[in-house]
Amino acid sequence: MNEMDDMLTQLFQDKPIAQESLGQLRMGVMDQILSAPIDFQERISVAQRRKWGYVFLGILSTFSLSFFLLAWFAGPWLQRGLGQLSTWIVTYVPALGVFAKGWEWLVEKWLLLTHLRIGLELLWNQYAFSIMGILLVWVLFDGMRDKLILREQK
Repeated sequence: MNEMDDMLTQLFQDKPIAQESLGQLRMGVMDQILSAPIDFQERISVAQRRKWGYVFLGILSTFSLSFFLLAWFAGPWLQRGLGQLSTWIVTYVPALGVFAKGWEWLVEKWLLLTHLRIGLELLWNQYAFSIMGILLVWVLFDGMRDKLILREQK
């Protein structure tokens, strides 16, 4: 036990470090710092640009999602409103009758999209359970096949 204590005291004694080793270490660290300096102002500006990019992405995705939901749920109401607005523009503001063609085009496209939505809803209501059943069976059998392949490889 005494020998162990002597070894530990020798190991953890504070001995002065040679000055030339310390100087070489300091010069090596300074060379590394000077060879690849860090531009903190650039890093701060990159972080700010990234932050504003995330804010812009959040705003853009929120607006696009809200426009999609508005178009999905309030489509017929908006279609009637655009039709009435285009009729009002044609009848009450003759100078703006040029723009009526554009509104009619928009109303026709909106009508097409509402019919497409109704068709997709009907298809989904008709075939949803069949598609989900096929996918469930596919996932189950694919998982069982993978387990069998692993057992055969062992």
